[in-house]
Amino acid sequence: MRFVYKRVGFLLIFLALTLLLFNGCVRRRMTVRSNPPGATVYLDGKEIGRTPFSTNFDFYGKREFRVVKQGYETKTVLLPVPAPWYELPGIDFVSEVLLPGKLTDHKYYEFDMKPEQITPTHELVGRAEDLRRVAHAEGTLQINSGVVQPMPVTPPTSSVNSPF
Repeated sequence: MRFVYKRVGFLLIFLALTLLLFNGCVRRRMTVRSNPPGATVYLDGKEIGRTPFSTNFDFYGKREFRVVKQGYETKTVLLPVPAPWYELPGIDFVSEVLLPGKLTDHKYYEFDMKPEQITPTHELVGRAEDLRRVAHAEGTLQINSGVVQPMPVTPPTSSVNSPF
């Protein structure tokens, strides 16, 4: 009987070591490309590289991508980074810890950038003057000796008696 317990104990130790050495793991990678290449990419406000590149990431969900390149319009988009079925709560324990071998979840993102449109100065000044005229006509701006000041806004008075 004592021999059986020693064998079971040895088997349990062997299984525990096997699980520790050959445990599962999920590798999360994303590849980001842009047209034109060489744009700087920010993920959730943090710079992560210049396109084209691949990097690891830690979590899924909606993520904010900002792609910046001189001479091109900055592109900011909120994109979903969906979890695969084996990363759903409950199942993820098996894929992360117990499943032997490695799983790789690779996401691909590509961004097309438009050349920057520079508004001519005279057009920009004209639009500002039009806006100033409209605001002055509506009574929301007051111009005193060339200085534009916002008009004080008084809250509407209510004719209903309220205890509050």
